[in-house]
Amino acid sequence: FEVLTDSLDILTDVVAKFGHLLPEQHATTVQLLQPYLDDSRQGIRKRTLHCIGALSPCLSDAQLDAVARHKLGQLKGGALKPDIARSYVQGVGALSKAVGYRFGRHLGEAVPLMVRYGQAAAEGDDELREYALQALESFVSRSPADARPFLDTLLAEALRFVKYDPNYAADEMDEDGGQAGSDEEDDDGSDEEYSDDEDMSWKVRRAAAKLLSALVHAYPDQLADIYSRAAGELVTRFREREENVKADVFAAYCDLLRQVGIVSGRFDAADPASPLQLLLGDVGPMLKAAARQLADKSPKTRVGMFAVLRTLVGVLPGSVADHVGMLVPGILLACKDKTASSSSLKIEALAFLRAAMESNAAEVFQPHVVQLSSGIFAAVGERYYKVAAEALRVCEQVVSIIRPDPPAPPAAELSPVVSGMFGCINSRLAAQDQDQEVKECAILCMAHLVATCGDLLSAEVPGVLKLLLERLRNDITRLPAVKGFAVLAASKLDLGLDSALEPVIAELTSFLRKANRLLRQASLAALEALVAKHGPSLDPASTSALLDESASLISDADLSIAALSLKLAVTLLQQQPAVAQQVVERVLPAGLVLVRSPLLQVREQAAEVGLGVCGNCCA
Repeated sequence: FEVLTDSLDILTDVVAKFGHLLPEQHATTVQLLQPYLDDSRQGIRKRTLHCIGALSPCLSDAQLDAVARHKLGQLKGGALKPDIARSYVQGVGALSKAVGYRFGRHLGEAVPLMVRYGQAAAEGDDELREYALQALESFVSRSPADARPFLDTLLAEALRFVKYDPNYAADEMDEDGGQAGSDEEDDDGSDEEYSDDEDMSWKVRRAAAKLLSALVHAYPDQLADIYSRAAGELVTRFREREENVKADVFAAYCDLLRQVGIVSGRFDAADPASPLQLLLGDVGPMLKAAARQLADKSPKTRVGMFAVLRTLVGVLPGSVADHVGMLVPGILLACKDKTASSSSLKIEALAFLRAAMESNAAEVFQPHVVQLSSGIFAAVGERYYKVAAEALRVCEQVVSIIRPDPPAPPAAELSPVVSGMFGCINSRLAAQDQDQEVKECAILCMAHLVATCGDLLSAEVPGVLKLLLERLRNDITRLPAVKGFAVLAASKLDLGLDSALEPVIAELTSFLRKANRLLRQASLAALEALVAKHGPSLDPASTSALLDESASLISDADLSIAALSLKLAVTLLQQQPAVAQQVVERVLPAGLVLVRSPLLQVREQAAEVGLGVCGNCCA
């Protein structure tokens, strides 16, 4: 036995690496291997399948057809022992996966056979059902054109077996939503009652979920039909008791959502039969099911559910607007989770929350800001840097929700959140020993907070400006600090930047000489914003140095940098007409060179901005 198994292992390696160099040995090798598919020992059959699978891509069409006909012929006979039948069904799937579209011409026989064996499998023979579904998945993934005539049959099989659970009789899903706590208790009870290690039916459900994913990817033109038949069943299976299967159900639903987003442009937006409209009608029940899963005790389940919700928000922005209240408890539970594996859960929860806030009007989340703030602020203080960074990004969105239209005052009940947010962000901004990503997020978040709510934090603004100036002078944090000052300059509030204006202008001007292109771009944008708001109060020496440095960047070597430099010159000229002579001497010649550039897009940009320079000079 050991000699035979070792020989099969060696032969598998040989044909996998050198099979294409031995065409004269292919027929002999296949003829030698096929009898071992009927061997009574499972280890021999398994190794034989691997060996034929490794050799099959190298076979000629005639030889491949012979192998396929042999396997299908044995299955059509119907007199195989159960263990032998499992090996042949598994072999058909492995052959299809190995040779791809070349197996397509046999699907007329193969698909009905796989369906027949899956349906006729004896009670408890879940392995055969799993192999049959895996073979069907391989047909769809590797030969989608040849499998298309069987789409209805394949979809029916996937939906039939995705709920196949002979050892568990689940109650019907509560259409009214129910209480998350009671659902969790029910799930706990069912897990304890059905924990038999011999129950392999979960493998059948997992294979069916993967077949559904394959159908969604392979036939986007049939998505309306697939969605109408599969979406509700997948949502029902959110209550799957096996975590491994539940993860695949979530993945299949995410695939379905993504395909809805991809094909939505092919349908009329008002067509009630379009996948997007069907999804819109299913949002309520789906979110009720999601809220139950967010109360599950398993972190893996909740991580998967947040991934589904984030996909939903990406495909259908604003879809959670009417249902935020039912999701808030699950979000808070995740943000305050103290288990050892809570980091990935917190990151997913915060990522979903940020995406939902970005895609909805401020009024949607304003009633929940006070409740959510405790969990968000706790996540900002997390030791794991990825959690803290994501929480700081969420804080940026919360700022816009608290005060969407400054200088209009925020709601009275939201004002206390501002001071609490400032405290947790400032502790991150002032700390030195932390990850670079957290430093960058803290800088940008604080800049947004001050730019939006600076009048509510007037006593704290000078200290913040001092910290941001320190970060601007640090090589590691200078790029986010530049962006932060650009945000402050664009604020509609009077933040009292005059005290820090000249040092900031000097630092930004010096950055124009750096080799870092991103830094130069960000510095030019920040300088333009600062000049637009504070131009009349700038020192002439600063403006002279600024013109000198920006003029040196006007060339067709870098078009975007040249455009930003010209725009800066125009803005400075508008704010300080006295610099017209310097602009004519230093900036205009470089602009005229750009106008004569043979690159069309440069000529258009330079003409537009250069004419603006000329017009202001003449004025």
